Amino acid sequence: MNKILLILMLAILWADRSARCEIVVKSLPLRECVERALANNLEIRAERINPSIQTWGITGAQGAYDPVLSGGINYQDSTTPQDSGLPALTKQTLQPTLGLAGKLPTGATYDFTANDNRASGSGLTNFLYTGQAGVSITQPLLKSFGFGINSATIRIARKSKAIAVQNFIQLVMTKITAVSSSYYELVFAIENHKAKLEDLNRAKELLTEDRRRVQVGVLTPLDVTQAEAGVAEREQAVILAARTVKDNENTLKRLICREVSEFRGMTLLPIDYPLVQMIQTDVAESTRTALTQRPDYLSAKETLAKQNIAVQFNRNQLWPEIDLQGSYGLNGRGHSFGGYSDNLTTGDSPVWGIGVTVSIPLGNRQARSNYHVARLDADQLLLSLKALEQDIIVQVDNAVGHVEANLESVKAAHEAARLAEESLEAEKKKLRAGTSTTFLVLQAQAQLATARSAEIRARSDYSISLVALDQAEGTTLSKNSIALKLDD
Repeated sequence: MNKILLILMLAILWADRSARCEIVVKSLPLRECVERALANNLEIRAERINPSIQTWGITGAQGAYDPVLSGGINYQDSTTPQDSGLPALTKQTLQPTLGLAGKLPTGATYDFTANDNRASGSGLTNFLYTGQAGVSITQPLLKSFGFGINSATIRIARKSKAIAVQNFIQLVMTKITAVSSSYYELVFAIENHKAKLEDLNRAKELLTEDRRRVQVGVLTPLDVTQAEAGVAEREQAVILAARTVKDNENTLKRLICREVSEFRGMTLLPIDYPLVQMIQTDVAESTRTALTQRPDYLSAKETLAKQNIAVQFNRNQLWPEIDLQGSYGLNGRGHSFGGYSDNLTTGDSPVWGIGVTVSIPLGNRQARSNYHVARLDADQLLLSLKALEQDIIVQVDNAVGHVEANLESVKAAHEAARLAEESLEAEKKKLRAGTSTTFLVLQAQAQLATARSAEIRARSDYSISLVALDQAEGTTLSKNSIALKLDD
């Protein structure tokens, strides 16, 4: 009696605890999981910044063509002694200057300058204005000549941004694949747990029937012992399956949450169960798609193109410097500012010059070293690209093969589960007829449980293999109808 009261009290306490600690269930479609990952995953958020960094790198490289405006003003007061008996000469000079210098895409540098000089003093009968305005241009003819060479830094910066974009796309695809795979793994864990519970319930029903048959003398106590052992074994399997569910839940939470504590105390319930739909596979077409869309392959091609720009630039730097220089200006002079301005603007007092300078580094070892290192790096990147291409061909072939094999596996597993269920029913009928044993029924139940788990595993593996094929082809984003927008 006391034992019964204790059991009732424990049941009441458990019911009260369950009421106070009600489990919150969160239903999640796969699409929501993917969207949460894109919005919250910290690795994606960090990688998203890199294209913006490279955009500023392009802006910085373009700054090489920004003109520089300069100006200044200088005042000087000087006193010059004379022979004895003569007063010292004094002179006051005010000199403003203005300049504009920069570089052109051809490699030419220009410099516009203007300066005025206003002088007065005891040695001058009146103010004296002098000045000059002109422009000088230096155009390289070999080294650093041409649009391609002088835009190398900008083109390299653009390639760096393209690489950053492809790397970001690759990370997003990898995370979507991980989310989808984890989602289907959680589906498998939940369904497998249900299968284990069904197997446990079957074992308990068998135990109840065996105890009843022992009471009427149809079975021996050994059958009950075997049934009890079967129940205990299945209870352990249920416990382990439940733990697997929690582990897979945590894996999915980590992928879709900014902080795992967001879903703490909450049970995730996937609602998009794997659908076995036959798709048409074509290894050749999938390979062509991969070699045009896979971001890791496109990133490798951009990296090689970037290095080829460096090779082109360093090859140009092997040439000697031959610069064509030219200048043209106007001189002005007058005792009044008006006279000085008229004299300067009429162009009657020009000054001009033209020349060539040549600079040949003897040995030129630094430039030769830079060129050969750049060329060898390009050769190395080309080999890496070819190796990646072969890896992609193998990966696509394997991915297609897994899809086809898993589809056949689903069919075989379903048939195995059907036959295992028929075998169990037949064995149960034989037990009721007295021509079988509890051990054989337990064995048939275990075979059915194994077949059910294998069928669930096959369905999940088929869905996961489709996700893997999308990533191998580089079509993960398009298959999930996702368009990435990067902030410049």
